[in-house]
Amino acid sequence: MSQRVARLGLALLLVVSFALTACGGGRAGNAARFEPRVDYLQADRAGLIERANAWTAAGLQARGQLRMYWSGDEDSRHVDVRLFATSSGALMLRGRRSLAGRIFDLVGNGIEFQLVVPDHAAHYLGTATAPTQPDPEKPYFSLRPQHMTEALLPAVLPTSNAPGAFVLLETYPDRYALAWMEINAGQSRIRRRVSIERVGLRVSQIEGFDADGRIEFVADYSDYLGPGMDAYPGVIEVERPWEELVFRFDLSEAARNPNIPAGAFQFQELPPGYRALTIEEAMAESRREGGD
Repeated sequence: MSQRVARLGLALLLVVSFALTACGGGRAGNAARFEPRVDYLQADRAGLIERANAWTAAGLQARGQLRMYWSGDEDSRHVDVRLFATSSGALMLRGRRSLAGRIFDLVGNGIEFQLVVPDHAAHYLGTATAPTQPDPEKPYFSLRPQHMTEALLPAVLPTSNAPGAFVLLETYPDRYALAWMEINAGQSRIRRRVSIERVGLRVSQIEGFDADGRIEFVADYSDYLGPGMDAYPGVIEVERPWEELVFRFDLSEAARNPNIPAGAFQFQELPPGYRALTIEEAMAESRREGGD
């Protein structure tokens, strides 16, 4: 008799357990049941190229904050910035802090650049090929105008295949990717890969490659400043693995194709008492001061 009661009790327990599971009685069941659904959008190659090109421009005026840090270093250096930039590589970037005042001015004309650091009483000159070195105390020594303008104002993707260049469409579950390929001497190489997330069909990442197919930079884009297809990204974070440098713009304002002042990209005159050095001389001096 007792064995029969035990079997009935076990059967009743199994029935109740099954009913609770079917009704989502456990927390895990509820979490799985109410998980939000993601609706992915569809687009063809031509539409994606149009979206990728929609927010880039010939010129830019912006204001916000710039953070600079080295790969593996969580301690970023940040300044408030305002800037003018052009797609040809010209840049005027002014870094300030509310209490310290002017930290640096970086001006480039697409070929040469000038870095002015009032605290050093110095003007530093360099070219696009000037080397960089990790220096947590002076990260602005490794800023190069062309590295910033190629992320702020990306090159426009070809809208149609032409001799020497074409765009391939890659489809993934959560994103599309447009691979900009170039052909030289019969060999094809990738120049850019533009990723477009499939939730809002906005550019989420651009990867740049050098002539040997190695990654030059990875730029992530988010927090767009408006709902339109041509809205500008509010957050742009760029990693340059060969320089071990990461810089990030958090923009509060951005205007495409503004009226840029005529003297925006002119180098500043050397004030009395200031030194003029090349960026290479400045980095060598910094290494000596650090005991390297």
